[in-house]
Amino acid sequence: MAKILSIDGGGIKGIFAASLLAEVESKCNVRICDYFDMIAGTSTGGIIASALAIGIPARQILDLYMNKARIIFPEKRGIWRRIMGSKYNTEPLQLELTGIFGDLKIKDCLTRLVMPTYNLENQSVHVFKTPHAEDLLFDKELKIVDCLLATTAAPTYLRPHQMHGGVFIDGGIGANNPSLIAVIEGITRCEWKREDIKVLSIGGINEADGATNGMERMGAVDAAKILKCFMNAESQYAENISRLLITKDNLVRINYNSFSNQVSIDKTSKNSLILLKDWGMNQAQDNIWKIKNMFLQETKSEFNLYNC
Repeated sequence: MAKILSIDGGGIKGIFAASLLAEVESKCNVRICDYFDMIAGTSTGGIIASALAIGIPARQILDLYMNKARIIFPEKRGIWRRIMGSKYNTEPLQLELTGIFGDLKIKDCLTRLVMPTYNLENQSVHVFKTPHAEDLLFDKELKIVDCLLATTAAPTYLRPHQMHGGVFIDGGIGANNPSLIAVIEGITRCEWKREDIKVLSIGGINEADGATNGMERMGAVDAAKILKCFMNAESQYAENISRLLITKDNLVRINYNSFSNQVSIDKTSKNSLILLKDWGMNQAQDNIWKIKNMFLQETKSEFNLYNC
């Protein structure tokens, strides 16, 4: 069997996924990178995925978000600063990521890693990958921090990241749910049989906040809500197609449906952070038996990284 862990984007709501996975690692006494043959992550999911792929426990990323959220996502900038540029400064995030990953490169991962971003120059999704196939040598010398600054550069929140011969923004623009990209990678590059693939897909918080609220007054839907609608639609599409490509029951999707407006991509109040952490822990406890039996019975198969 080939096991894939996929983690959606979602800004500070990544606390949900980090908390869930930290609880799994703790309760099952495992290290995620020892059990999954591939880890995929977009945006904040890319941060968690990269950490897990180099052997860092999810607990460390959870602590980063809980303790540094207000540094990474400070108080809202003035309206004119938001109109003329990004909502937040990139430097605090870069500093925190460098403290965790240092100069580690894609080739230093302990399991296969795929991380979508979006290249503004050629208007297409670009996926950073470990060199797990002979023709995947282009990204292997890239620093993980650079790749993360690219996949987390959410429009209107963080400025685009220039690197690697391109200008990159948040991978959520094209693949907020990276499970489909990971499944296709497994089938085409790793030559895994479809029926042998299992996917644990960690989503986020589904909020029923009403994308059309206020349309009568505004005459338009808020731009951020439009972006969220696109990402939600893409995520559902990725899940549905992934289920068609592999055995339906071999994909486990975990979300949390909230009717609260207390969480958003960048809301960092103490109460919001605690809610996200608790929701992730609760989902881990509700799904621990299934996760353990489907994904944690055997360690991952051996694999080679080329030219490393």
